Amino acid sequence: MQTFAVRPFQADDSAAGDGVLATAFAGADAAFPEAHDARTLGLARLAQTGHRVLVAEDAAGLAGVVRWREEEGLAWFDLLAAARAGAGPVLVRAVERAAQDGGLRLVRTRVPAGSRCAGFLGWRGYVPVAREAGAAGRAPRLVLEKRLPLLTVREQRRSDADAIAALTGEDPWPFTQGQRPGWFVLADGERVAGAVAVREASRGTGEARGPWLAPAYRGRGLEAWMLERAALYAETNGMVTVAAAASAALDALRRELEERRWFREGQGAAAFYRKQLTGRPLAEREPWA
Repeated sequence: MQTFAVRPFQADDSAAGDGVLATAFAGADAAFPEAHDARTLGLARLAQTGHRVLVAEDAAGLAGVVRWREEEGLAWFDLLAAARAGAGPVLVRAVERAAQDGGLRLVRTRVPAGSRCAGFLGWRGYVPVAREAGAAGRAPRLVLEKRLPLLTVREQRRSDADAIAALTGEDPWPFTQGQRPGWFVLADGERVAGAVAVREASRGTGEARGPWLAPAYRGRGLEAWMLERAALYAETNGMVTVAAAASAALDALRRELEERRWFREGQGAAAFYRKQLTGRPLAEREPWA
């Protein structure tokens, strides 16, 4: 099975990306007017002016492109083009993940009515929600939409026991007995895709464990979001600082973590990320605080 990697468009991709667009949309200007405009400008110009363009590549090189944007709480994509079989579905899924990571629930695109594109996306859960009349010389188009599962970090439930055990190696039995304080899961709809835990290691000091993520959810920056949920729990429970052991996944998010006031300290295997909280240990609070 062919494997594709998806990443943001780079300047070096211009020639190959423009070639993929030219081949995929040749003779289809009436059906895909946005593709005509994109070919005229070139992908490099689009990327320079703030358009989000993703590319799929394999061992043979660039295999597909797609453009997506957020508009009034919706994710829209277009310019979906593939030079090799399999690149298209991978790019559609990448757009869905990017939308989901940004808290968006709906993804939309426009395709010609009755086209193969409509069938291709229909198999992937997209349904028509509107029909747009074509302008002069242009075919009518369908607006297709897919509702994404809610991606959220929530408190652990008994039913999450097996999934947490598979992610972390923990004994599942304690989780089946009820909610364990300080344990949270990353839920993709009903699926548990990650876990994070926090506890008070010493008076006023919180220790975060994880985050642990299923393979398909790694590399998406979700660890920072999960650590923030752990920090909120720590602060709510009177801790004044919280720390998490450094890892390659967290180091890749160092800039984002620093923006959220998680700062790297220590060296080597003893390195960790620490966040100073605003609370005070419970023992120091007034009864009404």
